[in-house]
Amino acid sequence: MKFIEKIYNPDNLIDDDITETTTRARGIIINSQAEILLCYSNGLSHYEFPGGHLEENETLLDGLKREVLEETGIELENIDISLFYVIKYYCKNYCGTKKNRLVEIYYFIVRTDQHYNLDNLRLDQQELNEEYECVYIPTEKLKDILLENKKTTKENNTALDDMLLVWDEYLRKFNGE
Repeated sequence: MKFIEKIYNPDNLIDDDITETTTRARGIIINSQAEILLCYSNGLSHYEFPGGHLEENETLLDGLKREVLEETGIELENIDISLFYVIKYYCKNYCGTKKNRLVEIYYFIVRTDQHYNLDNLRLDQQELNEEYECVYIPTEKLKDILLENKKTTKENNTALDDMLLVWDEYLRKFNGE
């Protein structure tokens, strides 16, 4: 499957301008009951697709598998996984650091009926402190839940905007299957 790429570059940076890169992999985990698995953190007060930052020298798939295992307890071995959407942010003077950062977020479609496994979770201390949980959302309700969550989140969070963008494209491509 061909993936979609969205690039935000308001300062017209070029790759040679970038001094650091952050890469994340996220899974849009869909089961045969047409439910999406999301992670919720009381500390952040918003939902996210499972995933996170890649570690040094980690491939996208290895990072996705590790993050999904840590956050959901699901092992992504011998499962249908395909790259679906990539968002890239070119950030000049990232957070006032005088560094230009490229943030890359890779979204994968993961089809599995494995249920999240609380016994296999490997949450970090921050996630444990934030009443972290996994929840399945019916696909037909996901957009409404994300829009409502956007109204109640504690901060202006681009992660929710990204999720809505990616989910709208998923609906266009797969008609909400």
